Amino acid sequence: MDNNREISILFASAECLPFCANGGVSDMCFALSKYLNRNPNVDVRVIMPLYSKISDEYKSKFELIGEKNITLAWRNAYCGIYTYLFHNIRFYFLDNKQYFDRENMFGYPDDVERFTFFSKAVLDILPVINFYPDIIHANDWQSGMICSFLKILAWQNPKYEHIKTVMNIHNLIYQGKSNFSIVKDLLDIEDKFAYLFDYYGEANIMKASILCSDKVVAVSESYKNEILNTDHGYGLQEVLQSISYKLVGIVNGIDYEFYNPETDPNIFVNFGEKTIDKRKINKLEFQKYLGLEVNEDIPMYAYVGLFASHKGLDLLSGVLEKYILEKNIQFVTIGGGNTEYETYLENLAKKYPNNVRLKIGYDSKFVKKIYASSDFLFNVSSIEPCGLCPMIANRYGCLPIVTYTGGLKDNFTDFKNNNGNGYILKNYNKESLCDLIDRTLSDFTNKEKINKYILSGLRKNFNAKDCADKYLKLYYEM
Repeated sequence: MDNNREISILFASAECLPFCANGGVSDMCFALSKYLNRNPNVDVRVIMPLYSKISDEYKSKFELIGEKNITLAWRNAYCGIYTYLFHNIRFYFLDNKQYFDRENMFGYPDDVERFTFFSKAVLDILPVINFYPDIIHANDWQSGMICSFLKILAWQNPKYEHIKTVMNIHNLIYQGKSNFSIVKDLLDIEDKFAYLFDYYGEANIMKASILCSDKVVAVSESYKNEILNTDHGYGLQEVLQSISYKLVGIVNGIDYEFYNPETDPNIFVNFGEKTIDKRKINKLEFQKYLGLEVNEDIPMYAYVGLFASHKGLDLLSGVLEKYILEKNIQFVTIGGGNTEYETYLENLAKKYPNNVRLKIGYDSKFVKKIYASSDFLFNVSSIEPCGLCPMIANRYGCLPIVTYTGGLKDNFTDFKNNNGNGYILKNYNKESLCDLIDRTLSDFTNKEKINKYILSGLRKNFNAKDCADKYLKLYYEM
């Protein structure tokens, strides 16, 4: 294996920082591509949809370099190909107003059609950009169809024969299921390939992506074992067991340059290990910024990310009001997702305007202020493939409250242990969560203990550079 030879990689993702974000996929896509690209032997590029919601700050700099009609069975769909060089990484954006000029990135009845178009377009535009990579790295079902198209269709073109695929599983809850007739109509696949997609009579894009990829990567070792052997596989356990020889676990990391409290221009005051006393200024300024009571002795809790049951919103919605009323805690959150939880949090903010602040959507500058200012972060997921949010919280001195599952199990130990970096919820129920919150409130009154915990978290290493090294080794092996 020659780790010094030139290798080319195309990241295909439905989201990527700083252009758009819905979850940890966007962080990982940017951090991994940035660190890989610093290797002189690696040519890494990123391709994604051109959503209308991408800021004009970036879109105004995109350059149209080509146009192509993409065939989906009987459909002929326009695709504009734009490019932009960012952090020395070549980005490509695929434009189709019908599919991507929408308020949100996901959550539409035709999502399967939208991202089938994207996946097919990724392969069809390679001649236009004159780039035939050694590896296409797909992320979740939204770009996973690339693996299937490559195996079913592209083998007829010799320029595609050498391309290998990596399929990253960030969360197996989302599988791209659809009525089989819809998918067959989109793909125009021969009957002999139908078994790849068949899932108890309906079509499952994730299943086909897993079967057709050359390597499948779960975003932590524990999550890999869970999707193989427990109900966290969401019905695909047997499929994964059948391809276990090509399944690996590589834990994600975070970009220590993007998330750096010592240099971050988006927080109120910079701080580090030797200046953690300055961190409290961020909290006081953030309270003022939000219109909350400015008082460092009021504990501030936060939640960042997807509003969904499996992310722990079912537990939190049952206990937040109790602690707002009885302990006068402050709670700040940003995210979106399930309308039931969005409505609940909106009502909570209206009911307790002196304690709760909610922001729907994604705003990286606001998110960083949350991490740098809040005392505690909730990440009490019932399923957590990796757990980037509490990693970032550690980096900014915010103390994570996490469940013992998936990547959280791999990356967090309780503060009770030497060099611990989180409050660990072992039992997934409201009573146990209340006990843990009570413990955080008790600890909060002991500033010496809290500072010790902050330092312990700051000293953890979750640098995405290490993650990039592992992926590069995998690519070369392929």
